[in-house]
Amino acid sequence: MYLGLAMFVLGVGVAMGSAWTLAMLVPAALVLHYGVVLREERYLEERFGEDYRALKARVPRYGWRR
Repeated sequence: MYLGLAMFVLGVGVAMGSAWTLAMLVPAALVLHYGVVLREERYLEERFGEDYRALKARVPRYGWRR
């Protein structure tokens, strides 16, 4: 979901020729990763324990292996 959002913003930035949009994509991606994704993963590990850890081991976070 977050990768799709980033790709959409990248596409809009390129299509509109907006350097500002492209420049803000990097900080926004960092905020999403550290402020949302990692916190979400901690919560899911606490809530679902070993089941979630097993899922996380099988499914790559952003579509590629860590």
